[in-house]
Amino acid sequence: MKGIDVSSYQGKIDWEKVKPYIDFAIIRCGWGNDVKSQDDVYFERNAKICKELNIPFGVYLYSYATNLDDARSEVCHTLRLIKDKKLEYPVFLDVESKAQMALRKEDLTEIVNYYCEEMEKNGYYVGIYASLDRFKSNLDSKELDRYDKWVAEWGDELTYKGDVGMWQKTSYDEIPGIKARVDGDVALIDYPMIIRDAKLNHLDEEDKNNNPCVK
Repeated sequence: MKGIDVSSYQGKIDWEKVKPYIDFAIIRCGWGNDVKSQDDVYFERNAKICKELNIPFGVYLYSYATNLDDARSEVCHTLRLIKDKKLEYPVFLDVESKAQMALRKEDLTEIVNYYCEEMEKNGYYVGIYASLDRFKSNLDSKELDRYDKWVAEWGDELTYKGDVGMWQKTSYDEIPGIKARVDGDVALIDYPMIIRDAKLNHLDEEDKNNNPCVK
């Protein structure tokens, strides 16, 4: 399946023009801690139009977490934004910030594992996005092997030796309807079927307006 991942950097996308060229989209919902100023300004628009046009989509949150308190806030941030969305693709944690790469591998593993565990507890299919080098060094922990990997390796061949669910093969795809360059992706497994069969992502439930992080 051919897809793209988008954020506010792509600006106002003409999804009707984009639709014939893709099978799915991964949309940035926000970055970092749970504050509205760090919501992606185009997330609601992108998600709404993709739903209207029947373009299957998932989301990613760009992580800045360097401790468990940050990770808890990022869980809440993600849940707040996706609580009423029907995601046929996973929720990915984007792990690439410089501050995170400076952490001990054990500490980064704990942070990423915490986020993923909490998203699973809330009924979502979760995965990890990072570059090939990061997966081979900072994130090469057996504790994280149970989560799907979305590997950024730009070129004609995917060389990562572990299990991969999605491959970001280019940072410079040109798609009608998008003025800026956009990342091009390939899904290597049938996420919509897997997620529906596992009854994840609340696809068959009525929309809920509650935020599980609010006490």
